[in-house]
Amino acid sequence: MNLKNSKFFKRIQELRHFSKEKIRKDREKRTHVVRALDMALNEQPCLDREWFSPEQSPPLQPMSPRRRMKKTRCLKRRAAAGKQVGDNSPYYGPSSGENSPMPADEAKLQGFIQLNNKTYRVECPTRVLNPPMNVDEERPASETKSTICVSNSRYAMIGKISKTLGYKLVKESKMWNILWSDSFPGVELFKNMKRFQQINHFPGMIEICRKDLLSRNLNRMLKIFPQDYKIFPKTWMLPADYGDAMNYALNHKRTFILKPDSGAQGRGIWLTNDLKTIGPHERLICQTYINRPLLIDGYKFDLRVYTLITSVDPLRIFVYNEGLARFATNKYVEPTPGNANDLYMHLTNYSVNKRNSHYELCDNDDCGSKRKLSAINTWMRRHNYDVEEFWSNVDDVIIKTVLSAWPVLKHNYHACFPGHDKIQACFEILGFDILVDWKLKPYILEVNHSPSFHTNEQVDREVKRPLIRDTLNLVSTVLADKRQILKEDRKRVKQRLLKIRGDPPVQRPRLGGGTSKPKIDAQKGSPDAQPVDVEPEAEDHGPLAQQIAWEESHLGNFRKIMPPPDLSKLDYYTRFYAQSNQVSIFAETAASKKREDLARKMRIQIEEKKAKQQQMLNGKAKRDARKRHTVLLPRAVRERNRMNLFRLRENWSPGFISDAEERLRHTWLHMRAEAIRMLKITENRRYSSTDLQQSLRNWTPDQHGHGRLSASLPQLAARLRHQTCSIVSHLAQLQPHRLLTLIHNVLLKFVDSI
Repeated sequence: MNLKNSKFFKRIQELRHFSKEKIRKDREKRTHVVRALDMALNEQPCLDREWFSPEQSPPLQPMSPRRRMKKTRCLKRRAAAGKQVGDNSPYYGPSSGENSPMPADEAKLQGFIQLNNKTYRVECPTRVLNPPMNVDEERPASETKSTICVSNSRYAMIGKISKTLGYKLVKESKMWNILWSDSFPGVELFKNMKRFQQINHFPGMIEICRKDLLSRNLNRMLKIFPQDYKIFPKTWMLPADYGDAMNYALNHKRTFILKPDSGAQGRGIWLTNDLKTIGPHERLICQTYINRPLLIDGYKFDLRVYTLITSVDPLRIFVYNEGLARFATNKYVEPTPGNANDLYMHLTNYSVNKRNSHYELCDNDDCGSKRKLSAINTWMRRHNYDVEEFWSNVDDVIIKTVLSAWPVLKHNYHACFPGHDKIQACFEILGFDILVDWKLKPYILEVNHSPSFHTNEQVDREVKRPLIRDTLNLVSTVLADKRQILKEDRKRVKQRLLKIRGDPPVQRPRLGGGTSKPKIDAQKGSPDAQPVDVEPEAEDHGPLAQQIAWEESHLGNFRKIMPPPDLSKLDYYTRFYAQSNQVSIFAETAASKKREDLARKMRIQIEEKKAKQQQMLNGKAKRDARKRHTVLLPRAVRERNRMNLFRLRENWSPGFISDAEERLRHTWLHMRAEAIRMLKITENRRYSSTDLQQSLRNWTPDQHGHGRLSASLPQLAARLRHQTCSIVSHLAQLQPHRLLTLIHNVLLKFVDSI
């Protein structure tokens, strides 16, 4: 019996629906009463009901939410502009005196409020409105609450800090303002982003976040600017640069560190003094090992410098003043063949050293295997190092590293976000790993596109929590009005679909397009350059100017390094923008030829592998296709083919045999018979399997363990040879048309005899 079709079930459903409706109506009624009372007692205008003067009567129908919100905004703007409202104003009572409004602090709010079908008269002071803020001082945030999506991040700290800053956590399917992800998103996500949305990754940042691509870009810049780009250890990409690395190793006795081309967390890293142990086809990154690093308390360390990029065109880079110093857990000794395998001495990765029993947890700044950068600065000042000059060199390394991939970053950004004209669509926190040698010279080791935000220790919480908070405060999310942008986009889509002819569409300018320093310098340097006219008003009040003003006023613990405040440094970095990106500078070199040969071989191998896989997948299908083709032939054609084959078999005749060939055949037969007689192979007895087993039982091993067979096994071999020769001599005398039948019968008998 189906209960859903019964009258009892239907009655139960009706009662449930009735109870839900009653509960909903009671809740709405109670909420309306409480809200109206709060509005009246807190001296705020009620948004659900309009206030009326004593001469007017309250309306019977409430206004719609959209109309009510529009009315409220209009009244707020009029009050902010200083406009006075007459006697019939819904927010002000009758004026005192002749046509003179009451002062704002003495004005009384007089009107009626309707609660539970009863009208009450209330009188309270009016709400004093704050004067409007100056636009030049600070731009007001958007009226809607900003949202952030952290579904693709494994760090709970980001969501907690976002809540404290006023962000609302939403899912990825909602209209978020910021999407925080631990991995690189796909191109489709970039294409579908709205103009008010931001994501924490730039398209193309992989150019400096993979070890092989970072090495390629830095080597390319080193070829163009050999005196300026000595900011990284000498690096080769194997197997393309295998010959160059071997030549360098023959002329220099150095220790080399080898890393996987796309590894992380110290996996697959090892040291060697002999590059001959490396295979010529292994994909590795080979670097010269820095034998004399800067040591603190005898331990090797590196610096994790957190860098925020808010724009790539124009390029804007900020460095956080606080970071981490990660120490090795065994005291450092220069590498030798005996200690080359001690990763706790030569590697400073936290994921490697945390497994060592000597890893030290300490809340004090002067101890522990992980310390803050402020503690390192204190140690440097205590040992009479120039801290300002050191961090200036670190900033220089960071700027040059980002500039090595700047053409790709700029191209990818404009290709993915052609319509973002309000705010920048991306921002990104990068973790730069800097190693310092004994001369206090910084070297770039690698760049992490998603640095770890785990807070396992107290020092992590003291560094990473303020970093996330200052980053969310620095990004210009609040400068974009979400509601206004969605309204403009809907209007644009409607005009395009309905083909409404109106004013010609205005091209939305890009942020920073056409006014960047490198473009102006390039135009100044050309002989046919025309004077560039920049409109100061449009430049001062554009979205880029608003973003710059916002970032300058919300730096927090960040410091801006690009563009640098010093004009001389700005001119120095401007020449790195003019790098050519069309032709590889490694052309016509041994490494380039080796790289091209390797790429060609890899391409051929990939094509052969694909062809073999396709053949394996389609082999059965081809046979089935041939079979279906044969079956689909007409019956007359199949019968004609069968008759032709039968005639060929019946009318077959052997070829012509000359007398000389016949005499030669008889001669060979006579020689065979003489050989059989000389070998005394005359017995025609079948050798059974019982005789073979008896011969194997007579096998006894000798002193060498090989064993010896009795005399019966050679006799068995002689019998088999005799039978074979007899069969061959008999077959040679037969006609060819009986050969197949006899071969079949003789082979069966031969198998039975064995």
